[in-house]
Amino acid sequence: MQTEPIPATGRVGGLTLRLGVPVRDPRFWVIQALVLAIDVGHTLLENAELLVGDSELYLLSVSVFLIPVVYAALSFGLRGAVPTALWAFVLSIPEISAHDWTIRLGILTQFVILLAIAIIVAMRVDRERAAARAMQQTNRQLSRLNATASAVAGSLDLEQVLRGTLQAMLDPHKHQVAWIRLIRDVDFTGRTELDAVGIAVPGALDTHEERLTQAACLTGQLQSDDPTRTAAHSVVAALKADGRTVGALGLTQLDEAISPDDYQVHAAIANQLGVALNNITAHEHNREGLASLKAAKQNLEIYVELATEAQEEERKRLSRELHDDILQSLVVAKARIESAGTLERPELTRDRLVGAQQILADTIVNVRRYCHDLRPSLLDDLGLVDAVDWLVGDLRARTDLGVEFAVTGTAHRLSNRDELLIFRIVQEALHNAERHAHASQTRVALAYGSDSLAISVTDNGCGFAGVDERSGTTQLGLGLRGMDERTKLLRGSLTIRSHPGKGTELTLQVPLPSAEETRVLLGP
Repeated sequence: MQTEPIPATGRVGGLTLRLGVPVRDPRFWVIQALVLAIDVGHTLLENAELLVGDSELYLLSVSVFLIPVVYAALSFGLRGAVPTALWAFVLSIPEISAHDWTIRLGILTQFVILLAIAIIVAMRVDRERAAARAMQQTNRQLSRLNATASAVAGSLDLEQVLRGTLQAMLDPHKHQVAWIRLIRDVDFTGRTELDAVGIAVPGALDTHEERLTQAACLTGQLQSDDPTRTAAHSVVAALKADGRTVGALGLTQLDEAISPDDYQVHAAIANQLGVALNNITAHEHNREGLASLKAAKQNLEIYVELATEAQEEERKRLSRELHDDILQSLVVAKARIESAGTLERPELTRDRLVGAQQILADTIVNVRRYCHDLRPSLLDDLGLVDAVDWLVGDLRARTDLGVEFAVTGTAHRLSNRDELLIFRIVQEALHNAERHAHASQTRVALAYGSDSLAISVTDNGCGFAGVDERSGTTQLGLGLRGMDERTKLLRGSLTIRSHPGKGTELTLQVPLPSAEETRVLLGP
């Protein structure tokens, strides 16, 4: 079959759409018209000989271009800022060509600065918008998880649980069909419940959905209509109770493909429903109390883990914010560099540049230290021992505190999560020794045993009262309570012994996984 060639204008328009240029937004064209107006105005001023090559205002148009370019960056991000800056440059080509090389270089330098400012502002805008979209998506997913958790935990009536789960898992902003299959025999002729949003509720599953449902019930694994899970519109997760498959939970999304995050949400909902079915079965066999207690404990651990993960995400966000605090030092360095160009004596110019170089070097050191404090890459690369060794060395270098570090036994890697939790506990203990204990000596020890890891942090500081030695908990501050929460996630025990004037001893005991569990956690 022959097709007509695509006009050049159509190809250009298609390319701009693929690149994300907002050509369909009227505001974008208003900005481009403003750029054109600035260029035309500058040209008229030059023709009227109000702006000449040696005038101090000959770069005025390039500076004024900053207004529409920054506005485009704030309105559209990179997809609006870069085209606007390029448009301004294209319009200025005749002006650049009409001047000598000295003026050309000045104009080109101004455009480089203009483009750099546009990119910096646009990237910040894009990051904030992406974070906002991700937060909205996460909130919707959490709302669905909370709704399904309420639906499955609010009743032990099977009918109410099934209908409530279907209604809670559907996203009202999309066109979806959801179903639950409960099996009784190997031919899957059991009960099927369906619900839908955005369309009419179908009377039965179609052939494609039926095939995926049977495959999930047979294998006990997540099934989708796309093996790569990048463009799937249907997903089915097995429902399991007491370790056996009792049915399947399916979802078909008609208007768009299912995202990877929605896969996880769907699997989590299936897990919640599986727990609910297990509770219902347990209730029928007079085991309601034991099953409810187990589910409550699991939910508590999940909520605590989510809270700790949210704290770590906040630390990463603070790490990015610290970069903005360095701006004052950069402004000072920039001012020194600019003032150096106005000095007539070379020795003064050199002194200014050396001073700016020192400010920049100090700024780089501070940024690196902030980033290492918040998320040391050494922990991911080399493990807990080297990370704690770096932590001790950094404290020793920054303070007059005498810090010792000892490792006994055969050290080996734990999971990334467990190593991070242990590292944070040691970091908080050393922080307390530095800031509050007024100690002169501190010792950190890691003792690897056959089935457990013992971590101790001791100091000869002023100590404190108010510690319950039996449970190792305290009511003194958020830092110590944070240690206790992390210890719960490690399924370990934390003991703090301290008395006024007698220093503080913190001991953490963590169970170690077996060799097989370690291979599963760390991968091959």
